Amino acid sequence: MVLTDRFNRPVIGARISVNSSLRCNYSCIFCHKEGIFNEPRYMTPEEIERVISVLYRFGVRYVKITGGEPMLRKDIVDIVGRIKRVGIHEISMTTTGFRLENLAWDLREAGLDRVNISLHSLKRDRYYFITKMNRKDETLKAVEASIDAGLTPIKLNMVILKGVNVDEVWDMIEYSYSLGGGETNIIQFIELLNVDPNFFKQYFYPLDNIEKEIEPRVVKKYRRSLHNRMVYILDNNVHIEFVKPMWNNAFCMGNDRIRITYDGKFKPCLMRSDNHVDFISYIREGYGDEYIAKKFLEAVYNREPFFKSNREMLDLSNIGEHIDKTVCPI
Repeated sequence: MVLTDRFNRPVIGARISVNSSLRCNYSCIFCHKEGIFNEPRYMTPEEIERVISVLYRFGVRYVKITGGEPMLRKDIVDIVGRIKRVGIHEISMTTTGFRLENLAWDLREAGLDRVNISLHSLKRDRYYFITKMNRKDETLKAVEASIDAGLTPIKLNMVILKGVNVDEVWDMIEYSYSLGGGETNIIQFIELLNVDPNFFKQYFYPLDNIEKEIEPRVVKKYRRSLHNRMVYILDNNVHIEFVKPMWNNAFCMGNDRIRITYDGKFKPCLMRSDNHVDFISYIREGYGDEYIAKKFLEAVYNREPFFKSNREMLDLSNIGEHIDKTVCPI
């Protein structure tokens, strides 16, 4: 059984934050902390396993683990193992690479399939300027350890910042090639989010310029259906994906994930905080799984494309049937 929302979008994935954005040992200059200001009470590994097991019965088959920095949790290996034993087909994680050099094999054995590693610069001074951490070498070791452990293809995430790291695009391409290119990794060049207008004006650099720059060396390209992103394969087998979160309304229309917050709420839309659906209260008050299922169904019903009000960006002429909120496989 796979649920679809009111706009005929299936829900087959979950993105779960295992701690808040406050819980990160990095202080990246572009990070907006997702508006989090209070230290929360986090879900336990048992609570995470329970909610994922409910979602699995509704057709969720892949899980992305995020934070904050998920590797700050001392029980991260236990969390991965519990999610895997539910039956989830693919588990991935986004991380700065912290502790990954030592835990890559443990995570792989627990059930982690691949990682996204933030690597915004290959130059020590710029890496520090962006992240406020002197951990460039440790991050490179984390990349190598992840490849050795088979957490591939690794995605190397690089937020492009005007006047900071734009001139490192080809350095990153050469670094990717040295790791084995598309056989082991994919570069993700990420466009800056417009969260702070003044910061955005100073540092925003359009990815269109980089796409034009690499075009002469592109031998193949295709569009990923899930995110509606172009993937370019260069003549040296380096794979590059361009992430444009601000303008990619087609990704919004094709989004098949439900988000789960660090404090036990379903988040139907990345861009909204006014329609979260609490489920952790029911778990902690001793209610059965049917109550978690009810809240999941409510969250799926609340899902709607963020850009749907802009008719020039979206065509909503084929809106699907509303989901039946009474259906429950538990």
